[in-house]
Amino acid sequence: MKKLYLISNDKIYCTKRYYTSNNDLNNIITCLNGDYKIHLISRKSLKKYDYLITKKFKLADIKDVDEDIINVLMISITPFNFLTLMKLIYLGKKLRGFVYLRSDGFLEYQIRYGILGYYAYFFMFFVIKKYLKILSCSKNFTHVKLKKILHPSELTANWFKKKIDKNSFKTDFLYVGRFKKEKGIIYFIDIFKKYLKNYNLTIVGTKKEFIHKKYYNKNINFINPITNTKKMINLYDSTKIFILPSYTEGFPKVISESLARLKPIIIFEEIKHVLNNRYGIFVCKRDNKNLTKMIDYILRNYKNIQKKIIKNNFYTKDDFKKELLRSIKNEFKN
Repeated sequence: MKKLYLISNDKIYCTKRYYTSNNDLNNIITCLNGDYKIHLISRKSLKKYDYLITKKFKLADIKDVDEDIINVLMISITPFNFLTLMKLIYLGKKLRGFVYLRSDGFLEYQIRYGILGYYAYFFMFFVIKKYLKILSCSKNFTHVKLKKILHPSELTANWFKKKIDKNSFKTDFLYVGRFKKEKGIIYFIDIFKKYLKNYNLTIVGTKKEFIHKKYYNKNINFINPITNTKKMINLYDSTKIFILPSYTEGFPKVISESLARLKPIIIFEEIKHVLNNRYGIFVCKRDNKNLTKMIDYILRNYKNIQKKIIKNNFYTKDDFKKELLRSIKNEFKN
C-alpha cells in the first residue's frame, strides 16, 4: 500500500489508544484505511477527547518523513497545517496531493478576527494551492473552479427512519455543534431568551462550564458531546425542530442526520447553499419576526413535512468513501 501523509489541525490524545477532538478526522481515517498506510501529522493534546480513532494509523512527525516525494492530504487550511507544509517544502520535499476544504475559511477567519483574519487566510490559501490541488464539499468558498465536490457523511443504515411514528417530544429545538461565533449559536440564544420563552432548547457539543453558566436559562439544556450513535439518534427523535444558525457552513453532517430522522431544520439565508435539493430545510431571514412565523408554519404542517422528508435522497458514509478514494487515487496513480 502507498503511504499517505494526513495533515490535520485536530488535536490527538495519545495513550494506548488515540482520541481526537473531531469525528471528521476519524471518519476520513476510516475511509482511507485499507487503501493507504496513514501517517498522521497532527497537534498533540494532554486532554482526553471524546472520539476514539478505531482504525490503524501511525502518528508521525516532520522528522519522520524520509521520502523525497510524498503523497499528502491536508484537512482544512489553518496556521498549523500551513506551517507544516512550509517545513516540508523547506526540507526539499516534493508534494503531491490535496487540501480538503470543509468550510468557508475566508468568512470564518473574517468573523473571528476581522479583515486581518480574512487576509491571513487568503495568504495561506494562495500559497497552499500552489502546491496542493483542492478538494471541497462545496463550490461556494473555494475561489477556484471545481468539476466535482465531496459529500461528507457518516450515515449508515441504522440512521434511516423509514416510517413516521407517533412523535414523543422532549425538546422543541436542538443544536449540535461547536460553540463558536461563526456558528451563530450565541445569536440564537439571545433570540431564544427574548422571543421564544415558551419553548425549550437543547445544545450539544460543549463541555466548558463557563459557557453553561454564562448562557444559563431555565429553558436551555447543555449536553456534552455525544459519541454513541444510538444515543444521538434518540436525541434527534425526541426533538421537534433542528436549528442550525450558522453564518457559514460547508456540507454539515447534522443536516443529513436530522433529515434521516425526519426532523425539519431551520437555517438562515447566509447558508442557503446547503439545501442541495433536499426537502425539510427551511430558510429564514435572520430576525425574530420571520423566525417565529417559520416555527409556526413547521409546527402546523409537521406531519406533511415529514412525509416529504422521507422521500429525500441521502449520501452515506460509503458514498463519501468512494468519492474520496476516487479523487485521490486518480492523482496518486500517475
